[in-house]
Amino acid sequence: MQPSTLRIHLARDSELQWAQQQVIEHHYLHTPVDKRCKPLAYIVTFREQRVGCLIFGHPEATACYPWYGSVNDVRVGRARLSRWEIINLARVWLDSIIQRGGNSYIPNAATFVIAQALSRIVADYLILNPPCFLEEPWQLRECLSYCDTRYHRGTLYRAANFRLVRENRRSIQTYARPLRHLTHQEHALIIRLAEQHPRSRQYRSRRRVAHIHQTSLDIIEPA
Repeated sequence: MQPSTLRIHLARDSELQWAQQQVIEHHYLHTPVDKRCKPLAYIVTFREQRVGCLIFGHPEATACYPWYGSVNDVRVGRARLSRWEIINLARVWLDSIIQRGGNSYIPNAATFVIAQALSRIVADYLILNPPCFLEEPWQLRECLSYCDTRYHRGTLYRAANFRLVRENRRSIQTYARPLRHLTHQEHALIIRLAEQHPRSRQYRSRRRVAHIHQTSLDIIEPA
């Protein structure tokens, strides 16, 4: 079987629930991706049957210096990227039927679907979660993923062109891979969605109010 026989599509809400259930049952972590990370899933299909999933989300760690941090961290040179420019490939699960020894074994299936998903995530994630502050960094620049070396050796990440960034005392490795740039059409669409999205408008309104309040305090503060 060729990897090109596999297809991926963006999960609907019910399919995201299915993907979370699969990783609970079959992934070595046996835990879903935290909802606070705003997870997005791709469903992998083979002959119109679900045979896997990939789940992305914002990293749980908001800073990893000097790699990424807050917008202010970038301004002062403490971090190269803001955390809004990072996406986490949090879970990858493929049914054993298409893995080595399975009845429908497909060589390089995992690296193929990861490449397909990484090509799409840069736009799909921001279309579903438009940025709030367009004057700050918001385009997705890099994807990270973690590997617990007690269970895996990181072979999949190296095969998928990720680079090893660091390893902590618990033998958790962090891998990273650059992402493509948005096309002009994707960029224009996301800006338009950000300007219209209720959540984005709400956050911009809160910031304006806070700025006006702070400006008022500065004016009336005695010398």
